[in-house]
Amino acid sequence: MRIRARPDIGQLKKQAKELLALYRRGDPAAMQRFRAPLPAARGRNDEELAGRSLRLHDAQSCIAREYGFPSWADLQVFVLARPALADDPEQAVRHWVRMVYAGDVAGGNDTHRPAVAARMLAESPTLAGDDDSYLACAIGNEQVLRRATARDPAWVHREGGPLNLPPLVAVTHSGLATRPGFRERLRDCARFLLSAGASANQSVGNRWPPASLEVPSQTERLSALYGAAGKAFDPQLTRLLLEAGADPNDGESLYHSLEAPACTRLLLEAGARIAGSNAMYRALDLEDPGVLELLLAHGGDANEPALGPPTSDRGDAELTRFLLEHGADWRTLHGFGDNAGGSLSRASLNEPVRGGDWVGCAEALRAHGLLPAARPDPAGADVVLIGDRRYRFADDVAEALLGFSDAPAH
Repeated sequence: MRIRARPDIGQLKKQAKELLALYRRGDPAAMQRFRAPLPAARGRNDEELAGRSLRLHDAQSCIAREYGFPSWADLQVFVLARPALADDPEQAVRHWVRMVYAGDVAGGNDTHRPAVAARMLAESPTLAGDDDSYLACAIGNEQVLRRATARDPAWVHREGGPLNLPPLVAVTHSGLATRPGFRERLRDCARFLLSAGASANQSVGNRWPPASLEVPSQTERLSALYGAAGKAFDPQLTRLLLEAGADPNDGESLYHSLEAPACTRLLLEAGARIAGSNAMYRALDLEDPGVLELLLAHGGDANEPALGPPTSDRGDAELTRFLLEHGADWRTLHGFGDNAGGSLSRASLNEPVRGGDWVGCAEALRAHGLLPAARPDPAGADVVLIGDRRYRFADDVAEALLGFSDAPAH
């Protein structure tokens, strides 16, 4: 399906609710619409599909996939950003770089949206400019980097661009590394920058709240190596940086690399220390037992205590209920200064775990004393107030917290 030049998110939400209503009435065409794009519905007959008790989240996911987006969150980001392409090109660039880079680099709580960034770039190639060296780092345009270096060899050492990034960090943290056609180009740019004298240990202060793009953390650094091993999950890029002298003990790379064991192995062989990295606990979240075996084989301590509280954004409703029933307090602050409400907000919007049940988590919180009760913010239709904090949630999660439900009446 083609999306309109100026799509309306309200209309798209209405489409999702109408699709869900048709599904609940057993409409065959609605059943087929779910079956075509949704992996969980594929191959199921109408009776089996009706037994799945699909919810608003599923209908929104179906609508997003029909328009060519991997998730409803991606579709929303695209819809909100697209008008700026015609109305305000500078704002469009700001929107776009926040799709290319995650919030720890771009500022804010959002994850990167490489599928949306790639689509916007395909529709408007001028987004990255003709000769902007820092935006060229984001898309892997080596020719622009060569021209910039010929004019000013020292630029490879300086922070710059809309996110004030050093060039090598801008290359390795680009979310476009996960999109077809970009990975090799980004490797070429990293290789060129290193040959031009850029330090393999370039880094930037973390911008994750309570830090920000304007006031980055003075103590937490995000290295180029972390981008290669823990964002791009690229063994070739990881090896390139390590051979150029990147420090494997940068506080982030080992922990985040575990989703790409080939990168983890390279870091361990280069001397990454497991103790103090929390990698042992992170390995327990992963389905591949080989990751834990790899850490143990390189000296990991099976009895190492965890650093700080475990994350609460995995979408595991059963575990959430279990912990609450056994006295867990949702108000306990985590390392970023917020509680389970903040974790649920970020997770429901960014879906860090595939198939997470954040509606179930929200219902568990309500059932176990979410106080003060969540209420709509009169100043913003998409904002929920919990105490004195303002949050955005996925639509179905917000409804669950506010005491509404998209489940059919019985």
